[in-house]
This record gives sequence, structure tokens and C-alpha cells, in this order.
Amino acid sequence: MKKNNNNTPAKNIKNQSNGRIHRFFFNNTGIKICSMVIAVIVWAIIINIDDPYKTRSFNVEVETINESALNSVNKVYEIIEGNNALVKVKGKKSIVDKLSSSDIRAVADLSNLSAVNAVPIQPSLRKTVSSEVIMECNQVLKVSLENRESKQVKINVIASGAPGEGYTLGECNAKPNMIEVSGGESAVGQIASVKVLLNVNGATEDFFKRLVPVAYDEDDNRVESSTLSFSNDFIRVYAHILEEKTIPVKVKIKGKPADGYVYTTTDCLPEQVRVAGSSSRLSNISSITIPVDISGMTTSSQNLEQDIYISDYLPEGITPVEESETVSIRITLEQVIKKNIEADTDTIGFSSLRNGLRAEITDNTDKVNIVISGRISVLNSITNENANVVINCSGLDEGVYTLPVDIKNLDNSCKILEADKLRVRIYDINQQQNTEPPESTTEAPIVETIPDTDNTQPPSPSPTPSQSPDEGEDDNNEDDTEDSDEQDTENDN
Repeated sequence: MKKNNNNTPAKNIKNQSNGRIHRFFFNNTGIKICSMVIAVIVWAIIINIDDPYKTRSFNVEVETINESALNSVNKVYEIIEGNNALVKVKGKKSIVDKLSSSDIRAVADLSNLSAVNAVPIQPSLRKTVSSEVIMECNQVLKVSLENRESKQVKINVIASGAPGEGYTLGECNAKPNMIEVSGGESAVGQIASVKVLLNVNGATEDFFKRLVPVAYDEDDNRVESSTLSFSNDFIRVYAHILEEKTIPVKVKIKGKPADGYVYTTTDCLPEQVRVAGSSSRLSNISSITIPVDISGMTTSSQNLEQDIYISDYLPEGITPVEESETVSIRITLEQVIKKNIEADTDTIGFSSLRNGLRAEITDNTDKVNIVISGRISVLNSITNENANVVINCSGLDEGVYTLPVDIKNLDNSCKILEADKLRVRIYDINQQQNTEPPESTTEAPIVETIPDTDNTQPPSPSPTPSQSPDEGEDDNNEDDTEDSDEQDTENDN
């Protein structure tokens, strides 16, 4: 019993300790939870008020400075690595969170190029902030160096589009019309031309534009290089808009072909051309005349077909529209030949007999001959069988006459050089056939009756009988006409 009494105080102490722990954790639980929440809030407030540091990364375009250091040694550069850099910014959260890429500057100083043509990229802030920030960039800018080259190139204006209806694009003037191109020798060496592109779509009056020059190579491909620069950033182009007019083309033939040849026709294509100019100048032009000299030409001459630039024959201030710059002219010449026509006497007719008269051939001849001169194409169509051989009895009364034979409806380009003569009796159809009037043995004078349009040969004689059978034959029956030194034939196409 004594033993049990000795253990009782220790047990009571243990129970009292456990009770205190239980009361600490489980008594007033709601108050304790609220205290914990309040503590967290207070901690967050303290943290934000304290403004801790933060690091952010920005992708920034790199700028180059001090290019003059390369220019002074006649060098140009082209960036091969490091156009953009990754910049880390460390600072207070309130500051760093408000930054953007545009607030950061990354600079490469070309005066500090290393032996391997590289230079460190130095970041900095473009604006002032309330607290210090730390900026870091571990990248470098690498470039390739090349000798500097320059040359003068003419400006070419390339128009696109179409002006308004009834108008066309005239002259385009570029100011300046020459430009200096500078850059790396490899890029400048490729340049074959410098162009500016001008849009004239719908234009009806003169205008000017400021255009950017562009370099092209021999294959008309654009030459692109960061080293290229132009002495002028913009080119002023003045465009003149002209009115259009359609006019006919006339060909004026001058001179005469070689002996034995004759001019026949001229073909001109197109027959009309479009020209452009101011309205006042266009009102003074209704056609264009192109002179062509055929002196001494034959059917084998090379100049029988020609392409002619009409601008050489237009007055000042008038220009041809692009599709009408040239016309094609073809001159046709033919060889002149002689041909003998033989006709049966009984097939010969009589022309221009007066009313009430009749004619008959009294010669005892079966055949007559006529020598004709003319174009080969015409004479080839005349044969002994189809030649309409007649005797001209114009103005003759009754009687007996010696008259030359003729060919009726002979082409104007032909001439009769020689013709046989026949004795012809003309009588009244009401008169008795067996009563013959006294014969006249005279020959009627011969004058020209065939019109001569071919200036290469003298006109041939053709019969025009006299009015009286008693008149003698005129021995001077052929009038020689001289060839004109110049034949002017106007071909209105």
C-alpha cells in the first residue's frame, strides 16, 4: 500500500502537463486561425513595401555607332551576326516590371572592332528610373569588312499603268538624272542600272512625284546590300501627259527608177498612226508625209522595202505613240518590155465612126503588126488572140484613108511604138455599094491618142485622122516628150 501512494504524485504531474498542452492547441481555435491569416497578410504587405529585386530579359535591336572610323580607312561593313541582342535587366520589381524593349538601347561601337571584326554589345536605358538597375549582355556584334566603292549611274524612269483614255505618257524628266552609288565593291560591281518606278495610271495632266531609287543588275534583279547608299534618298520625277491623235500616212514618191523600169504602187502599213502632243500643236497636223526617193532603183534594189521612223517627219512638239513609232513601206517597180502583137486583118474593127457611115479595109493584107511598150505584167496578159485591134475613124467623112491600126482599151501604162497602116474606105450606109466615091491616096495625119502615164518612155503615136480626105499625110506625126527628172506620186494610205 505504501508503494502505490508513492507513485500517485508523479502521475498527477504528468496529467497536469498533458492538460495544459491540450488547452494550448484546442482552446480558442477560431481566434488562433484568424491570427494566422492576419500574420500572412501583414507579411505580404511588408514584402511589397520592401520592393524586392527582380530580373527580366529583353530582345533588343542593336545599334552601331562610330561608322566614321571605318569610312576614314575607306571600308564598309555588313553585319553577319548580332543584329539583335538579349539584354538582362535586374532591379527593383516596381522598376523592372514597367520596362519594355523600346526603353533599352543596345550599342556596338565600331571603333572598338577586334582583330576578328567583333565588338561587344553595350546595353543601357533610354530613360531615367528612380532606382539603379543592373544590365547585362554577353553577346557580340560580328561584321564583314570590304573596300568602299562608288560610281555614277544614270536614273531610268520606268512607267507603269496607262494614262486616261485619249492621253499618252510623254517625256519623263528625273532630277537629278545621275546619282552616285556607294557601298562594298562586290555590291557596287553588280549594279547595271538605277531605276525609279512611276505609276501613271489614269493620269490626264502633267504631275511630279518623289520616288526612291533602286539598284538593279544586268539580269534586272534588284541588288540588295546593307552597304549600299545613294547620294540622293529621293528622285523628283516630272511626267508630261500628252493628248493623242490618229492621222493618215502619205508616201510621196520622188525621182524615177532605172531605165527599163517603171514605178507602179506603194504599200504602207499601218495606214494610220497615233501621235501625241499638246492640243494646240495637234490642231496643226492632219497627216504625215514621208518622201521616198526611187531614183535609179530596179526590182532588185534593197530599199524597195523599208521600216521608217516617223519621228523624223513630225513637226517639233509632236511625238509618235509607242506602238506607232515606225511604218513599213513597200515600193513596187516593174520592168518595161516591148512586145509584138500580130492580128488578122479580118478581125480588125473600127472605132468612132460617125452615124450613118460604114468602113471597110481595102488593102489586100492578111496580117498587121503592132509593137507595144509597157509593164511586163500588163503585156503578158495581151496576146495575139485577145488583143482588141481597131482602126480609129474619129472625125472622118466619106473617103479613102491610110490609117494606122490601134489597140482599143490599152492600159494607160503602155505605149504603141510601131503600128502597120491600112487603106480604109469610109462610105454612107445608104449609098449603093457599087457606087464608089473618088479615092484619096493621102494618109491621115497621125497624132497622139493614147494617154501616157509612164514617164519612163516617150508617148507613142496613135491615129487621129484628118477631117478631109484631100489632105496629105503629115510627116511630122510623132511628138517627142521628155521624161521628167522627178516623178512625184502621192500615195494616200
